[in-house]
Amino acid sequence: MKNFKYMSLMVALLSVLTLSFTSCGDDDDVASAPVINLYEANLEHEGSEICVQADIKAQGRTASVIIEVFKASDGSLITALPVTDSKFINVLEIPGFHKHVHLDGLTVAEGDVLKLTVTDMNGKSTTVQKNLTEEEGDED
Repeated sequence: MKNFKYMSLMVALLSVLTLSFTSCGDDDDVASAPVINLYEANLEHEGSEICVQADIKAQGRTASVIIEVFKASDGSLITALPVTDSKFINVLEIPGFHKHVHLDGLTVAEGDVLKLTVTDMNGKSTTVQKNLTEEEGDED
C-alpha cells in the first residue's frame, strides 16, 4: 500500500511537471501590414478624372483607404479622397479595387504622384505610389 501511495505521488508530480513544460501555440499571431499592388493610376477624360486600380490584402481587415494626389514639382497636396464605400471597409481582401477620382476643376498633370494608403483595424498602414500617366487609347 505504501508503494502505491508513492507511485501515485510520483505520477501526479510527473504529470504536473509535464504540463508545466508543455508549449502552447502562439495565439498572439500579429497580422502583417496591408499589401497593395497598385497597377493603374491613369488620367482619363482629358484630365477630368483619375482611374485607380489595385489589389489589396489586409490580414487585420481594412479600416481606411485613402487616395491622395501630389504635384510632382513640389510635392504639395492637390487632393485627398477617403474611400468610404462599405465594400472596401472591414474586409480582408479587395481584389480588383477600382475607383474613379473626379477632379472637378483641379489641375493635375501627367507625372503627378498618386498615393494609395490602406490602414487596417490593427493600426498598421501601407502606402504605395505611382506617377500618373495618360489613359492609353484603344488600339484597333
